[in-house]
Amino acid sequence: MLEYFFLIIIILLPLQFALNVSAGFDLVTTRILVPVLFLLWFVRGLAQKKVRIPNRAETWLVVVFLFLSALSLALGRDADAGFRKLLYLFSIFPVFFVAADVFCEKKWRDRGLAAIAASGAIAAAVAFFQFSLPFFLGVGKAVKIWENLAPFFLGKSFGELVAANSSWLVNIGGVTRMRAFGFFPDPHNFAFFVDLCLFVALGYFAGRKNTSRFWLGLAAITMIVAAILSFSRGAYFGLIAGALFFAIAFLKRSSILGKSAVIAGLVLAIVFLLNSNIISQRLVSSFNFKEGSNAERYKNWTQAVEIVRDNPLGGVGLGNYARTVDPALAGDRSSIYAHNLFLDIAAETGILNAIVFLALLLVSVRRGVKNGNALGLGIAAGLVGFAVHSMFDTALYSPQVLAIFLVIIALNLCQKFKKI
Repeated sequence: MLEYFFLIIIILLPLQFALNVSAGFDLVTTRILVPVLFLLWFVRGLAQKKVRIPNRAETWLVVVFLFLSALSLALGRDADAGFRKLLYLFSIFPVFFVAADVFCEKKWRDRGLAAIAASGAIAAAVAFFQFSLPFFLGVGKAVKIWENLAPFFLGKSFGELVAANSSWLVNIGGVTRMRAFGFFPDPHNFAFFVDLCLFVALGYFAGRKNTSRFWLGLAAITMIVAAILSFSRGAYFGLIAGALFFAIAFLKRSSILGKSAVIAGLVLAIVFLLNSNIISQRLVSSFNFKEGSNAERYKNWTQAVEIVRDNPLGGVGLGNYARTVDPALAGDRSSIYAHNLFLDIAAETGILNAIVFLALLLVSVRRGVKNGNALGLGIAAGLVGFAVHSMFDTALYSPQVLAIFLVIIALNLCQKFKKI
């Protein structure tokens, strides 16, 4: 029963909705369901006198990351803001321990893989529908519809903040387009989520030989196209980095037929990218430092580096980055952040904690490669893509992205598939 509850949570991540508990306080369903899941798992373990927690490097790094995040509260100007952010972390991170236990059994590992692929496909399908609306209703009406839906899926206060500072639209070649993002707050978090699910699905697809490959392949194609339609340049770089990593690692281990298929796929992808005017314009614009969003991102990076330089050990305290940049800031919600995951962590909780999170990524990538099978390579490639994308954005505070990230890292601890 608990295992099915866990799988349902994974599948429904892109469809989470929010409860407006009080003024300025939104609580998404993921933050309710994960603690309930963890409590049920822990109670069952106590009843069976068997609470399984893997003694692996990833487990200790997760614990240290949470400890250092909590320790930073003592340094923050606003302890309340930091405490709320810490509560958020402690409401999502427990899914790692549940996943690490559930995935120890092959039956649930296989079903978990299918759930991850299904979750990514659902997110992509919703985004396709949302992306298509402007072609029938016009951009203005489509945006209005999604602004009305935002309070339900994102929460009243957060939905209003997103609508006021949205990155839902992009101008390419003089044409304003609505980007793909589904029920996520922005295209960047959407792309983070889909890309993580995508590489797991690709790894699972490469290691399967039955009819399920058709559905896995269809899900993977759907997610690739949806990620492209997000028009997120950080996602493009992450997708390219992950694909190259997967292709190179797979080439070293596969047969002649497998090598030929990977090379053909890479050639087709390169031809498509070079001949797609919209995609090539987005990629080229990444190197235009006078372009508005690029200039703003560089400014954010500079501010974050200065904060880290002045507060290297413990940062400014969890939840205090925005107020450090703008001391006059009122309220708990802000769109101010470093636009770089590692700088965000270092600025708020110290350089050491940023190193701990980076180590979590590196150890997980190494384990995926060391496992020597297609799924391990897929997980490693997804984490490489996540790391590259994280150089341009932060997804740590997206409940869906953080949850799927932790589930995939836990999956990497337990998967034991046939080597390539």
